[in-house]
Amino acid sequence: MPRPSLPFSPVRRRILALASTASLLPLAGCGSLDFLSGDKAKLGTTVSSKAYRPVDPAQAVAAINAYRASAGSGPLTLDSTLGRAAREYAEHMAAAGKMSHALDPYGPIDRRLKTIGYAYATAGENIGEGYRDFPEVFEGWKRSPAHDRGMKDPEMTHMGIGSAYNPNVPYQVYWCLIFAKPRGAGQPAGTGPFAVRW
Repeated sequence: MPRPSLPFSPVRRRILALASTASLLPLAGCGSLDFLSGDKAKLGTTVSSKAYRPVDPAQAVAAINAYRASAGSGPLTLDSTLGRAAREYAEHMAAAGKMSHALDPYGPIDRRLKTIGYAYATAGENIGEGYRDFPEVFEGWKRSPAHDRGMKDPEMTHMGIGSAYNPNVPYQVYWCLIFAKPRGAGQPAGTGPFAVRW
C-alpha cells in the first residue's frame, strides 16, 4: 500500500473515527500519514513546539455548531456527563500514550457510556493525538470524511469534549469528542450494540 507523503511541518498528528460497525477505522489526520500499519516507530515522534492549549468546551461547541449550521444540521448542546466522559477518556489515552477507541480496561464508547449511566439512542466519537489546540484538531477532523460526517450528523443533539497533555509520551496531546442523542424514557437503544452511522 503506498504511503501518503509526510507533512511539511515536523508535527505528527493522528485521528481515528469510529466505523459504522463499531470496529476501528484508522484515518490520517490532514491526510498526511498512513496509519494502517500502526507502526509508530515508522511515524516518528517529533511534536510541534507550539504550546498545548486545553480545549474550552464552550468555544468548541460554538465552532462545531457554526460548522453544522453551514451543513444544515441543528445545533449541539454541551452535556456535562458527556464532557466528563470525554475528558476522562482523553486523560486515559494520555496516561497510556495510546490512541484507541477501546483502550483497556475502559473499553469502547458504548461500554463507557453505560458505565457512567448515560442512556443514549445513538452516539459516536472522534479522537485524535498530537494536535496542540482545538483549532488544529477541528481542522484535522473536518478534512477526514468519517470525522466530518460525525460532526455534521443531524441526528446528534448533544456533545462533550476533552483534551489531555502528557509530555512523557510521543504524541503528548490526546483528544476525545463524544456526540450523542439521549434516549427518552421508554425508548429502545439504537440498533445493534452501538448505533453509529459514520
